[in-house]
Amino acid sequence: MSIRSEAIIIRDETTVGANTASRVGGNLLKIADDLITKQNDINANNSKVGISTQQATDITANNSKVGISTQQATDITANNSKVGISTQQATDIATNNSKVGVTTQQATDINANNSKVGISTQQATDIATNNSKVGITTQQATDITANNSKVGISTQQATDITANNSKTITINSVTTGEPTGSYAVLNVVSLTQAEYDAGAKVATTFYIITD
Repeated sequence: MSIRSEAIIIRDETTVGANTASRVGGNLLKIADDLITKQNDINANNSKVGISTQQATDITANNSKVGISTQQATDITANNSKVGISTQQATDIATNNSKVGVTTQQATDINANNSKVGISTQQATDIATNNSKVGITTQQATDITANNSKVGISTQQATDITANNSKTITINSVTTGEPTGSYAVLNVVSLTQAEYDAGAKVATTFYIITD
């Protein structure tokens, strides 16, 4: 069973006296051991590198490599005198200089069209007349301005949010049904054995020794 599964069972236990100190403490010790193991693994990983020494050597040795062979370089240089089109193709292109994309009649029609407009005089008048239009009415503009003093939450809600800063997370520890002399666990801390031996003990604190 996983540490999380055990913790859920302890959390949801309804039988009085079932969550003994041994049961709860055992689960907390497993959590502490798991965290210590993971931290040790992280610390041990500091000396790792992405590539091996041999791989680094191979990369360095590769500096003198070129992407093409000597023959390929010679072929590229020899190709400098090549052209993309043949002599005949060049002649055909030059001969085509006198061509035009439109006929004489089409050019005349285009020039004659200079006085055309895309809209009629009436349409232009209607557009100019519309300059004084607004998207909202005077009443709507007044309502928007009057709304400036609105807030998303009330004063009481803001006070409640601020007052909530003093909340803390506590341990739900109940002694009802436990053997006589049982104390509620109000705090959980982790420390070394030496720190534990040297310090004063608090009866309501659960101590996790990390070494």
